[in-house]
Amino acid sequence: MNEIVINVESLETRIARVEDKRVAELRIERHGEQSLVGNVYRGRVDSIVPGIQAAFVDIGIDRNGFLYVGDIAATESTGDFDLEDVDQPKGKNRKQHRTSIEKMLKKNQSIMVQVQKDTLGTKGVRLTNYVTLPGRFVVLMPTVQQIGISRKIENPKERDRLKNILRSFRKNKPYGLILRTAGEGKPEEEILADLKYLNKQWDRIKKVMEKDDGTPLLHEDLGAVLKTVRDTFTEDVGRLTTDNKEALDSIVEFLDVYAPGLKQRCRIYTGRKPLFERMGIEEQFESALQRRVSLKSGGHIVIDQTEALIAIDVNTGKFTGRKALEDTVFKTNMEAAEEIAHQMRLRDLGGIIVVDFIDMEQESNRRKLLQTFKEAIKKDRARITLSDIGELGMVELTRKRVKHDLVRQLSQTCPYCSGAGRVRSVTTMTFDALRRMESFFGRSKEKGLILQAHPDVARRLRNDDKHLLEHLATEFERQVEVESLSDFHIQELKVLSVRSRKLLEDLSVSRDPA
Repeated sequence: MNEIVINVESLETRIARVEDKRVAELRIERHGEQSLVGNVYRGRVDSIVPGIQAAFVDIGIDRNGFLYVGDIAATESTGDFDLEDVDQPKGKNRKQHRTSIEKMLKKNQSIMVQVQKDTLGTKGVRLTNYVTLPGRFVVLMPTVQQIGISRKIENPKERDRLKNILRSFRKNKPYGLILRTAGEGKPEEEILADLKYLNKQWDRIKKVMEKDDGTPLLHEDLGAVLKTVRDTFTEDVGRLTTDNKEALDSIVEFLDVYAPGLKQRCRIYTGRKPLFERMGIEEQFESALQRRVSLKSGGHIVIDQTEALIAIDVNTGKFTGRKALEDTVFKTNMEAAEEIAHQMRLRDLGGIIVVDFIDMEQESNRRKLLQTFKEAIKKDRARITLSDIGELGMVELTRKRVKHDLVRQLSQTCPYCSGAGRVRSVTTMTFDALRRMESFFGRSKEKGLILQAHPDVARRLRNDDKHLLEHLATEFERQVEVESLSDFHIQELKVLSVRSRKLLEDLSVSRDPA
């Protein structure tokens, strides 16, 4: 049974989607750090940069948003509709007849924009002029005109039925419309009710924009809890559990309007044991932050994240199999494909992802693996593009990134290694200390010196390599004492005067991984 579990605490709200008792998706929203995705603003063009065909727009937050020329509705572009298979109007081409941004916008111009992506690292929010208003069954796109049906709805007759419903609504309202997966099988009156509500919402946004009273925020999207209910609480979810009465009341009130039949599936948890712990989610939550993920067979996958891409490596580990090597590799790869698809959803990995499967000789096994991987990622709501398996056994894919993935959201760069993942060894630092001292002797005439170092490096200089330091001191006619400091970074080295204990020079090795 699929479940939605919502844990509301004073500082953060955690939402888990559980499928067959296994956490498939996790969403965390901390109070004061709410997502801005979906919010519509009256923006002011702060600057235009022709070199990258983009504008920076002030929407009343700390950092200006980024608006690319392709995300302005005045062009021939048809926008970016996540997950949806849109029937493109004939003759339209995203790359044809695109006007330069300096001809479309002017500095200090007022423009309606919607947040497409939250702030990621040093980047401000990504903006679009293609406003999209999602309902439970339909997405209303007032700045475009095409009709689309979710590609996950495969029945041709059902697709035709749904298109006819959307066309009937469009007779008087020339808006773009996309029928979401949740609309499959829904009666016409429910879909039209959803459309009418979204139409009223758009009318309200336009009225606020026309007032021009200086208010930046024109429309605020639902919070994390109700957004989850709107987007994922469908007929395939057997139960929704929360430990917060206020959250439950808001959910029931929301469902009373949009999906009364689902109200009976909601319940409040009042047990003493924390909800996530009681449901077995807390343990899975912790494992989602680990770099290495074990497979049932004994193999494992390793997930490494860099600035440009995410690399996932598949290893047989302890699994040796019972037959030939090809069979062992094939079974490990098949198991890894399922787990990788699961981890991408769970961690909300985004951007370019490279999966290094173990190379297989048989072409039939490669085809079976790719098909398994394709089937596994169908459960993912994010838009994914997938390549074939290359000669080296690698698969490249892209997964749409809207916000920070789970690891980046819940962790920070290690202050010790600065994100490199490794530091210099004791041996390397000992030799570095000797070289740096020799260089220092050439620049200073100070006779009595104190070399401060990490305990492990200091121990090596006092014992195994004591003779090297003594030889160096004799050669330059110096007296050197080695001092151990427990709070020193292993790459930290400092030289002090014996007479005054004044710092003469910091010889530390840079910790910047770059």
